[in-house]
Amino acid sequence: MIIVPASECALLDQTILHDYYFHWDGDPDGGPGGEGRGAVALGLVALCNHSRRPRARVRHNLAQGTLDLVALVTIAAGDEVTIDYNCPLWFAAEE
Repeated sequence: MIIVPASECALLDQTILHDYYFHWDGDPDGGPGGEGRGAVALGLVALCNHSRRPRARVRHNLAQGTLDLVALVTIAAGDEVTIDYNCPLWFAAEE
């Protein structure tokens, strides 16, 4: 993953990556902790689609500096790994 400084997240919001990066740390609402940094996911996390009934979740591993996929249910070979984006969706969700 690529950590984006808080001061550059507003610039990232003006690009196509706006809908594809995660809040990393700090207060996402701009409260006392500041707005915090962003994290552009690479690898498998970047390929996960949204589901209202996700098969996995993304764990912010601050100690390792990674976004980890954690299975919520048994995921069989060939099954799609889905996550809940935990944000207002910019598309019509289908299930």
